[in-house]
Amino acid sequence: MNLIGKYIKYKLKSKGKHQIHSPFVFEFVTKCLKIKKNDSLKLQEKQLKSIYKKNQTSIEIADFGVGSKKLTNKRRISSIYKTAASKGIYADLLFQLVSYYKCKNGLELGTSLGIGTFNLSKGNDFCEVITIDACKNTQEIAQKNLNKIGLNNVTFINSEFKNYIKAIDKETKFDLIFVDGHHDGVALKSYLNLLDEFSHDETIFILDDIRWSEGMFAAWNEIIENKKYNLTLDLFRMGIIWKRQHQAKEHFVIKIKGILKGMI
Repeated sequence: MNLIGKYIKYKLKSKGKHQIHSPFVFEFVTKCLKIKKNDSLKLQEKQLKSIYKKNQTSIEIADFGVGSKKLTNKRRISSIYKTAASKGIYADLLFQLVSYYKCKNGLELGTSLGIGTFNLSKGNDFCEVITIDACKNTQEIAQKNLNKIGLNNVTFINSEFKNYIKAIDKETKFDLIFVDGHHDGVALKSYLNLLDEFSHDETIFILDDIRWSEGMFAAWNEIIENKKYNLTLDLFRMGIIWKRQHQAKEHFVIKIKGILKGMI
């Protein structure tokens, strides 16, 4: 099914704030999603995106996931930005979640060009963000450009996801985990299982591209049913899950504006 068809099905199921009876989710929609970036952050992000949009340099990509549906392993930076970067409301969402829930320890699986990294790190100056990518070339570009704007709360690690996760200190607990890479349903479930011991009851898991493929969407639906996660939110491109074992199990399809702009 094409993007528009998927969007129509989502739209028919989605609920606005007045149809949400969970206080926690109502607060998420009416407060967290209303947080705005200041003008300085907007300008920094605009400048970062402009650098990538204009960059016609081609680089070799080491892709350990299922790969892009559109690109070869030698890709222009502008093309990588167009197809892989977090955009629009979804980039804002990363910023809003870190900001509203005061996250202090964040993990990003999939740096790409660092747009998501920027938003995670800027949501809270006291949040230490670790970002992982198996492709050294793209991550070096992200690190170079993010360093130019003075990020000092991000650690860049060049590694395959599983190798990094297996090496995490056993005492580590992340407040937020953003899974943005591989794009394979089986791999997604595997990462969540591996990351479970490094999360707590209020850890925010953000899963990107849940409608990337039939396999990813099937995995998402299994995650919704998983008794380990009591709260799951469907925001079309992204899914958000919490354990929150103290609350009754609930799932919401959230109605928000600007979804398609955040997909292209």
